This record gives sequence, structure tokens and C-alpha cells, in this order.
Amino acid sequence: MALISIQEDVIKLVGFHVGARFFGAKILTVREILRSPVIEAAPDAPPFIQGISRLRGVILPIIDLGKLIGKAGPTVKRDKTWVIVAPAGKRNVGYVVDSVTPIIRVKTSVILPAPEIVLAGLRSKYIQGICETDKGILFITNLDCMLLEEEVAAIGKMPAK
Repeated sequence: MALISIQEDVIKLVGFHVGARFFGAKILTVREILRSPVIEAAPDAPPFIQGISRLRGVILPIIDLGKLIGKAGPTVKRDKTWVIVAPAGKRNVGYVVDSVTPIIRVKTSVILPAPEIVLAGLRSKYIQGICETDKGILFITNLDCMLLEEEVAAIGKMPAK
């Protein structure tokens, strides 16, 4: 008699902190993670753009995720700046976060839908679910939905090189 192993579905997330909040994004939506990139001022950029960085010859718009979602924590002097690179429309953008964790594995069976009270105050519907982890409550995000349509359109008009 053979034993049948039932393996639960598990998603892999990149964990990151913005202020006191703990977020995770599906690893397949994250293009890369940058540590302390040079961020320059972006003249004539939309107001939600903190600056720009050059990544392999391409201009990468940089967005302070804490300011974008209205959850900026207390200003802490950091040795490193963490930037999560993800797509926004047809190009990539960088989201500045406070810290990044190693890969988190979460069973899909423990993920709960985000409560309406959480979703009601959001500028976009970027929270896909929540779950309890050993590091606290994890808000699972969809990085593709962080920016509003008009913000994605404004980024698309910025020079790429």
C-alpha cells in the first residue's frame, strides 16, 4: 500500500516592511530588489515620484511606498535604502520600503480575504489577503495594483533612457 502525500498549495512571497506594517508580494511579480541605489531628483516628474535611478541604462522611476499608501512610519536613519522593482504598466518602477525579509512561504489555506474595513480606506485595491505569520500579520499585496491608472499613464510618459 502506497502512502499518498497531500501537499498543500504554498505561495512564495517577498516580505517587506513599510512603517510598522508587514507586507508580502508574490515573488513572481518582483523583478529584483536593489540595495541603496543612487536616487536622483526627477525634474518635471509627477508628484508621487520620489526620484529616478538608472538601472542597466534604463530610467527607473522611484516611488516612496510609505507615502504612496499613507502608511509612512517614523523617520528612521537607515544604513540602506531598499527598493523593490516591479512592473507598472509597460515599464518597471522601484518602490522604496523600510526593509526586506527573506522569502516567506505561506500555505494558501491560511490566507484570509482582506476585511472590508481594511479595503475601504485604501486608495487602490492592492491588498489581496491577510494571514498570521511568526513575524505578525502579513498583508499580501498585488504590486500591479499599487498605482492608479492615471499614475501608470503618467509613468508611461516619462523618458525611459
